[in-house]
Amino acid sequence: MRRNPVRERWAQGKPASNLWIDIGWPVTVEALGRLAYDSYTIDMQHSLIDRSQLVSLFQALSLGNGAPMARVTQNDPGEIAFVLDAGAYGVICPTIETAEQTRAFVAACEYPPRGVRSWGPPRGVMYGGADYFDNYRNEILTIALIETAEGIRNLDAIASVPGLDMVYLGPNDLGVSHGARPSYTPNHPEVERAMDLVVAAARKHSIAAGMHAASKEVALAAKAKGYNLLSLGYASKIMAAAATQVLQDAFD
Repeated sequence: MRRNPVRERWAQGKPASNLWIDIGWPVTVEALGRLAYDSYTIDMQHSLIDRSQLVSLFQALSLGNGAPMARVTQNDPGEIAFVLDAGAYGVICPTIETAEQTRAFVAACEYPPRGVRSWGPPRGVMYGGADYFDNYRNEILTIALIETAEGIRNLDAIASVPGLDMVYLGPNDLGVSHGARPSYTPNHPEVERAMDLVVAAARKHSIAAGMHAASKEVALAAKAKGYNLLSLGYASKIMAAAATQVLQDAFD
């Protein structure tokens, strides 16, 4: 089966990079996919990308080397199965707050007897390989997005669920859950504290820790703390910032 570049980075003892894709145009995504990121996450929750676009975007990413992943809209076994059947090598499930929710999420990603996923991944086999059924669990990542105060309170129980590969910190919504304004970087003491708690829980249960790190400073701090996957911002925001800088350089 095709290897997951994220797992390969981890095997080398190195953290992996991720770019959040919120652009639905395949040619642009193809260009981004040819960059040197270890993984790319198609955001189906907070973008205008829907199921009808997902396969085309995964096809565009397959022309590069990064692992194709998706953030689903909710903890829905039907949608989780869809993105996996389409070829996702990682699924990020939003707003995980309890161990029970985590078990349901993991079960949706695994075939019986460990899970409830139904067999029939048309593009999963095409992308992953003919031995998909025997080896999918060695490559595909199950990622629980922790982004509320309740999720942090139940963090240890969530991280202990068998089959979960990563706990992933969402600083934006976590800050909002504590009364802060939306921010893509930590902007509340509880978010700063959560950065340490997520790594500690991941290490305790021998799984990975990931987080959004939408600035160089946050990324370096997260790497120093031991995070294994860093999402370096949204593609649209990065492109807009670059375009703004070009304009300022030419006309300011």
